[in-house]
Amino acid sequence: MRIKSYLATVILACLAGGYLIELVLSHQFRLANRASETYTQSVLWEKDLNSLRLDVSQYLITVDLVLGSGQTYLVRGALNKGRFILQSIDLLKKQQSPLPSVTELSDIALSVTRISLYLDEAAILPDNNRDQHLSNLLAHSDNLSEVLVERLDALQKRISGVVDNNLQQQVEARSYITLVQYLCWGGFSLMVLLLWYWANRQISIPLRQLTQMAKNAEEGGLFTGVTRGPKEIVELSDHTQRLTNSLKYQAAHDALTNLSNRREFSRTLSRYAHVTDESVSHVLCFVDLDHFKAVNDTCGHAAGDELLAQVAQVLQSGVRLTDAVARLGGDEFAILLTSCNLQQGREICDDIRKAILDVRYQWGEDIYRISASIGLTLIDVNTPSVEDILNAADTACKVAKDSGRNRLHIFEVGDQTLADKRHDMLLINQINNALDTKHIVLHRQPIIPLHQKHSVKKHYEILLRLKSSDGTLIYPNQFLPLVERFHLGPRLDREVVGAALDWLSEHPAELEALETCAINLSGQSIASHDSLNFIVDKLQQTGLPAEKFCFEITETAAITDLANARQFIAGLKALGCRFALDDFGSGLSSFAYLKTLDVDIIKIDGMFVKDMMADAVNLATVKSINEVANALGKQTVAEFVESEVIAKELRSIGVNYAQGYYYNKPSLLVDLSP
Repeated sequence: MRIKSYLATVILACLAGGYLIELVLSHQFRLANRASETYTQSVLWEKDLNSLRLDVSQYLITVDLVLGSGQTYLVRGALNKGRFILQSIDLLKKQQSPLPSVTELSDIALSVTRISLYLDEAAILPDNNRDQHLSNLLAHSDNLSEVLVERLDALQKRISGVVDNNLQQQVEARSYITLVQYLCWGGFSLMVLLLWYWANRQISIPLRQLTQMAKNAEEGGLFTGVTRGPKEIVELSDHTQRLTNSLKYQAAHDALTNLSNRREFSRTLSRYAHVTDESVSHVLCFVDLDHFKAVNDTCGHAAGDELLAQVAQVLQSGVRLTDAVARLGGDEFAILLTSCNLQQGREICDDIRKAILDVRYQWGEDIYRISASIGLTLIDVNTPSVEDILNAADTACKVAKDSGRNRLHIFEVGDQTLADKRHDMLLINQINNALDTKHIVLHRQPIIPLHQKHSVKKHYEILLRLKSSDGTLIYPNQFLPLVERFHLGPRLDREVVGAALDWLSEHPAELEALETCAINLSGQSIASHDSLNFIVDKLQQTGLPAEKFCFEITETAAITDLANARQFIAGLKALGCRFALDDFGSGLSSFAYLKTLDVDIIKIDGMFVKDMMADAVNLATVKSINEVANALGKQTVAEFVESEVIAKELRSIGVNYAQGYYYNKPSLLVDLSP
């Protein structure tokens, strides 16, 4: 039996039950509505009768006044009232209600008519014996009035009884329909429960088995499928089994290259990583394509994907059937050479490198070539862990790339190149962590005026230290080369500028005593419009006077990107900031660019200053720089001043400021680490 047959049976039974309930309830609702209408009609009749009684009462009072006191001027009003009552009775007759009957209404109308005749007679009585005639008319009128009131009272009592009875019937009808509703829906619910139990036995149990099997498959177990049950469930089980197998394949393979993906490769590597037999070894290789980004950027992602698919075929054809090849992501691949020594691995990888070099990719009329940098590491009984294996292969691959690309590099314990590479990777992670967690420490070193004996205002340079996770400080000579290599300069500069300006805005006394706060900027920041906008926004946000800040840029950075350097300097000088050319003299063309850079201060490179008393060339260089600076109207600062002798000589030369350990070592300004 198919599922639709079960469902059709259940649906038809529910529809039939619902239809029967609808018939029963609709009949009961009709009865209840009829009782409600009857009650409403009787209430309306009661209201009409009450209105009639009120009119009759007013009419009879007027009649008594006319006939009893002789106030015949009220006759016309009483007659009008009588005619109005007769019209009301005619309207009640036309409604054809059994309450009151037409006969009863006619009797009431007749009494009113006869009384009105007495009024007509009273209106034309002669003056003689008038009182006697009125008295006789009043007696006749009272008899009729008494009969009229009795009829109205009897009618009112009867109608009130009918209204009460109709109300009782309405209440009973509503109570009965409520009971019928409960019984109907209770019976229907019982029927649904029985149908559910029946359907559960026939359909739900196989479906539950199918669901449990799917859950087992999701958790990594086997999907055995359902063999007994409705035909659709068995077919669904078969389709699910095929889909599960397909999803498992997709979850383990890269969609573009059909190679294993990173997750599946990690599982495979974990099975081979723990070697216990000294005679067994494997080789893990990381392959990173060279110049792939150029192809991807030039020809588009579609071309890049096609090239990756070609490389995947080369890798797959270059290994043995027992080996595993995976795409880790982007242009990075991994190869696990099982039961392989290092020499065999080198030969296989070198053949792969050559095969990739022979790949020619044509896009339109252009032909592109790529190469590969490959890192290898041995897996044997001495291998510590999977993580160490991956790090070793990754580091070896990076060394191959940094060494010129299109080459192999084998990881060996004690390899200084690999050690340096790993040290750099660890250090760049520490730098990123320090920036992410705000582990930033700012120091300051005074800059001393050489020709002012009692300078009240402070001049100092902000110096940066980073704090590692263990609390030790990382100094600029350690992190600046990596910051430049990994393009972290703008981010680092924004942190320093923001922290320094925030600290000064929170310490107004320090700001008041400040003449110059010098902050270093990297060459990457000079070429960044975002960095310029950040500094401008920060100055405006804090409201600090821009003339108190001097930004130091190196001679090399300024010359490397002269156009952007000029634009950057002009943007901040427009606000009032000053600029210093740092480490001046270390470049190859220093003097040639002095005229083109709108800087205010020239900082003489400390390599000339610290040994100038023992080296005539250095002394002459310092003098020359100072003379050129004076000629251009710029001030000079000598770095690395470490003795009184050097300080005196600098003063005699005419250098404006000095900075170095002779005066002060850098001192803590603010520690931002939490």
